[in-house]
Amino acid sequence: MMGSFLSRALLLVFGYTYPAYECFKTLEKNKPEMEQLLFWCQYWIIVAMLTFFERIGELRVKAGDIAILYWQKAVSFGQTRFFEIRLYVSSQSASRPKSDKVSIDKEK
Repeated sequence: MMGSFLSRALLLVFGYTYPAYECFKTLEKNKPEMEQLLFWCQYWIIVAMLTFFERIGELRVKAGDIAILYWQKAVSFGQTRFFEIRLYVSSQSASRPKSDKVSIDKEK
C-alpha cells in the first residue's frame, strides 16, 4: 500500500507537476522557442495517450473479472438446479408404487 502511494506521488510530481511548471515557464517567455513549445506539446500528447490507454486496459481487466464472476455464478446455479431436479426425480420414482407389480399380484 505504501509502495502504491509512493509511486503515485512520484508520478504526480515528476509526470505532471514538474512538466506543467516547465511548460508554463516556456509559455511565459516573451518569445518562446518553437522547439521547446513543440517538445511540450508532444509530451502532453503522449501523457494523454498513455493515460487513455491505461484506463482502457484497466476497464478490460475489470470486464474480464466481471465475466468470470458471472460465469462462475451461472455454473454454480446450473449445478444446484441439476442436483435439485435429480433429487426430485429420484424421490418421485422411489415413492411411486409399482402399478404393474400390484396388478400382477392381484391376478394371482
